[in-house]
Amino acid sequence: MRVKDRMRRSLVSVAQSDTLDHALTTLKRFNIRHLPVVKGDHVVGIVSDRDVKKAAPSPFDYPTAEEFRAFTSAVSIKEIMTKEVITVAPLTPIEEAASLMSQKRIGALPVVQEGRLVGMITETDVLGVITEMMGATQTGSRIEIEIPASPGTLTEVIGIVEGQQVEIASLVTLPAREGARRLVILRLRTINPDPVVRALEERGYPQVVGEFVHS
Repeated sequence: MRVKDRMRRSLVSVAQSDTLDHALTTLKRFNIRHLPVVKGDHVVGIVSDRDVKKAAPSPFDYPTAEEFRAFTSAVSIKEIMTKEVITVAPLTPIEEAASLMSQKRIGALPVVQEGRLVGMITETDVLGVITEMMGATQTGSRIEIEIPASPGTLTEVIGIVEGQQVEIASLVTLPAREGARRLVILRLRTINPDPVVRALEERGYPQVVGEFVHS
């Protein structure tokens, strides 16, 4: 799956000359947390809700709402925006976008193609994809098992599961905490994982954990 498959194409953006008051109003109106700053159709910055909150004083510091708005209307987007914007391309794999957000500790990435802003992808979008990839949106069963990190072992596990006439909804492997082993997490399209657990144990896979899970 690529960024283009989940990016938001209906964009809300601001210009450098817009005001802090405009950013506050726009974020609230559209219930969003990030605003790309554009010049034409090119990204020149980004403003997050944290940037806006940091720049805006408390309304209680001003005697009237008019005075508060006068202050926020005097501050431009250019003064508070992040100028060094991290972007991705539409064909960037979703997992790479997720890794980039995690590494840089940011919540959104403008999507740029040939220098033009064509979309936005946020941490919420990525989490939704990961949830679907893990099969967590459907009722079924979950099995967790550690296996040796050797060729053919995972194929054998899959064969054992399918030999019980159970469909695998998703499969994820991760490095185990210790040794040359892999942690395998399977989501199965069955409400009863016990036959699969027994079959795995009988084939020499100890400590198989199976459980019924709701969507």
